[in-house]
Amino acid sequence: MLTKSKIASPLSRKAVLLSVNVSQWEGRKLDRKVTKETNERYHASDDAGRFNKLLLEKHRLEEMRSVVSRARDLFNTYTKPWSKGTGILPNKLYNEFADKFRVLKREFNDVADRFCAEYPMYVEERRAKLNGMFNESDYPSADLIRSKFKMDMRTMPVPDINDFRSDVLDADTIEDIKREMAESSDNILTDAMKDSVEQMKELIGHMATKLKTYGTSADGKRNFFQSTLVENVRDLAKLLPAFNLTDDPAFDAVVNRIERELCVEEYETLRDNEAARESVAKSADDILKDVEALLG
Repeated sequence: MLTKSKIASPLSRKAVLLSVNVSQWEGRKLDRKVTKETNERYHASDDAGRFNKLLLEKHRLEEMRSVVSRARDLFNTYTKPWSKGTGILPNKLYNEFADKFRVLKREFNDVADRFCAEYPMYVEERRAKLNGMFNESDYPSADLIRSKFKMDMRTMPVPDINDFRSDVLDADTIEDIKREMAESSDNILTDAMKDSVEQMKELIGHMATKLKTYGTSADGKRNFFQSTLVENVRDLAKLLPAFNLTDDPAFDAVVNRIERELCVEEYETLRDNEAARESVAKSADDILKDVEALLG
């Protein structure tokens, strides 16, 4: 079971709070005229439906959506939930995250610049497709469109309960606030640790199943796996030590087993060597029991 003992050092010394803020032009517009005509045609109420036009061909914004999706995946990989839109980023992972985010931000800006340079062509392309629904006033200028594309990260310190002070609140009220902050922080920490354990459970369970069912079954079903089966477990094992936010020795022990027993064999070996595959599958099953024990 995850230990609930007081951590060796405050969370404020081990992590920061991080948010990634992205804005982008969606390329959609409510067409009130078509909405009104459609609802009237079917004798429906005014709020029965809304007609949203795609102002550009859908694929014209796919490259941008891909970059944004990868930024969100990066944020979700390197943080644990703190509050809506804000995550806990361990200090040990800060530089690695920041370097990867900077690369994505450069790509985001390059894609936005290219999009806006070609934007007039995209508008003309859509003019023919929309035909009678095309409205010049639906299209902002390229400069205005460019201002709508932004990607930034913001870091903040984790609140330190011991640093909470007030010149206007009495001592009892301050203690009540500190107690509430402590309870909230403990709950967030517990949830963050459980999130890591659930990740272990999901990936290791998937690995165990794939290794044990590899090949073609009696009913002719083909069960194979890709190199990502090993890569995903290795990536998780690399990040997990930084996410032991409560310095739990049982958590560390499980992570060490994952590194020693599940990350040692290459994908090709597991694919071609039955003995290696069976050995790693057995280890995965055994480690899953330890993971379940962490959940209590």
